[in-house]
Amino acid sequence: MNMCRTTLKLAGLLLFVCAWFPPDGIPAQATQQVPSAEEANFGSKFFDQLRSIFGRFRNSDLDRVFQQSKPIQCPELVGRKGEWRPVAFFNENRKLGDWCRESLEEVKTDLTVYTFKGVCGGDQGTVQVSTEFPTAASIEAYNNRQIDSSQVDITVNDPVTAIFEPQTMAYRFDLPYLFLTGRQGSMNIYSLIAPDRDSAYATDMKSRWECKAVISNDVTYRFLICRTTTVPRGTLAKHQKWEPAFGASAYFILSDGTEAQTSVNLTFGDGAERPNSSPEAIPSVTSPARPPLIRPGKAKLTGGWQIPDVRSKIVDAGKGEFRLRFSPQTWTGKIGTPELLCDQKMSSLQSTRPRECVDYCVWRPENPSLVEGLLADPPDASVLYSLDTLEESGQSASSIVINLKIGEDTRIGRLQCYFPGSESAAGITIDRWVSVVGSHLTLEIGR
Repeated sequence: MNMCRTTLKLAGLLLFVCAWFPPDGIPAQATQQVPSAEEANFGSKFFDQLRSIFGRFRNSDLDRVFQQSKPIQCPELVGRKGEWRPVAFFNENRKLGDWCRESLEEVKTDLTVYTFKGVCGGDQGTVQVSTEFPTAASIEAYNNRQIDSSQVDITVNDPVTAIFEPQTMAYRFDLPYLFLTGRQGSMNIYSLIAPDRDSAYATDMKSRWECKAVISNDVTYRFLICRTTTVPRGTLAKHQKWEPAFGASAYFILSDGTEAQTSVNLTFGDGAERPNSSPEAIPSVTSPARPPLIRPGKAKLTGGWQIPDVRSKIVDAGKGEFRLRFSPQTWTGKIGTPELLCDQKMSSLQSTRPRECVDYCVWRPENPSLVEGLLADPPDASVLYSLDTLEESGQSASSIVINLKIGEDTRIGRLQCYFPGSESAAGITIDRWVSVVGSHLTLEIGR
């Protein structure tokens, strides 16, 4: 099969994303679209690492994977031409498709390109994203051997702005470049691939992208995990309530094909030069080292904020300076009322009760006049956070309490999280906590 069509089931619609594979016997001509193997550095180790990522993510909760991924720094995003290509795909509902590139030829013959450009002005500066997609008609003509690869029509879209969002720690941008390609019953079918060169863009929908870095001990190449969702725009966005269902989010793995390189060499007694493996010698976006835990002490921290290692303990985060970030997207209009968080979902405490023996958290506001300030960006620096554990004798579940206040006496609210079956709250990891609160809350530590 020369063209792989993966169906993404989105709320109220279907989005088809096409990935192009070369037909047998016809060599791909990649000089116009993709750097050579030497330039792009898509070596054999690249595909070993890609297969490893694909295997781990395929059987994972992708929303949690995305939540736990790290932010990518602006210089890394725009560096080395800033050209990123899709190398793997997942839908959160695996029945709707996933695929992974297996060779350099497959990468070279996919003419889709995402190019990030701009002057960073810091680690999270605003950049521009331009996109290129082949048209479906020319892909079909190529696969039928009617044209060669140099004659494939490419849709080159105007750049859009990508901004770094502290709430999600991701770069976000919207692509208003969808095409209405058909209908199935009451559902519209949209695609980023134009049917032909004369096709007009859809005016009612857009594709929202959020991108973070894929970092682990065994990954040295640069990968992005991007969560994409089709959302309404224009008048439709103003008048229609939008509630994405399961399967509404798709995930692409993008790569620029380059491997992180150390900037410092050490000379050893045998005269051989070996790369310095210290974290300082490796760009932070690709460093395999764990983020440092903040140790006891209340000294003023000036190095910014970061998400702690998911394997670390919540109580360790509470020993130093930390804060909670409430997602305005889900807390607006609700932060002033008691809310229950369970299985990464949020609901009113008055209408929902936690299931027996399931981890859950309860948010209880204590000062309605101050809670709205928790949604500010950046957060109010005057808010103080403290963490306590409760493990009274006979208690059915260990719990962790995070108190928020201003000064010593003015309480804003508290978040209490219960973990039935745990021997001690001191053993609760960030990963387990995230499985409860999802993207509704983010815990950050000073660095």
